[in-house]
Amino acid sequence: MLGIYLTKKNISNIDIYVKTGIPTTDLSRLRSGQISSIPALRLYLISLVAEESIGYILKDIYPNLSLAKGYNKLAPLTKPTKRTKLGTILDSLLVSENTIELISKKTGIKLPRLKDLARKEETVILAHELYLIELATNQKIGTLFSVLYGSNILNTPEDQERMRSLERSKGSN
Repeated sequence: MLGIYLTKKNISNIDIYVKTGIPTTDLSRLRSGQISSIPALRLYLISLVAEESIGYILKDIYPNLSLAKGYNKLAPLTKPTKRTKLGTILDSLLVSENTIELISKKTGIKLPRLKDLARKEETVILAHELYLIELATNQKIGTLFSVLYGSNILNTPEDQERMRSLERSKGSN
């Protein structure tokens, strides 16, 4: 769906690459459907290039994404002390109606994966996972993306031109 969105918006791989540093090979694979999942940070950066709200893009590329049906209320989980930024945000959302187990049930994200996302810095959260967590915790769409990635910016025009030149030189070899 991301490939269709990028084509519809007429955004080239090279433009995304020079502004974000996302490799053109990865972008080509996303467009062709060879890669179906995208890290949340990359989608956030693409939203900056597209000059669209992350919420709009999420709804556009994941039109059928929804929470699991028939989940049960589960007991709260004790919180470990070491947390990622997402883990800290999840802690603030964990109340009796939003345990980590319940978020797992609502989203379909396996509990060990959700725990890794909350505890391990090296774990990369995928865009659809973060979107599902927003839905499960009744957050405004795009809120967690902004909290986690709002400090990220696009490359400067100088860096963009340097990267564009490098990419052109690859093509001429």
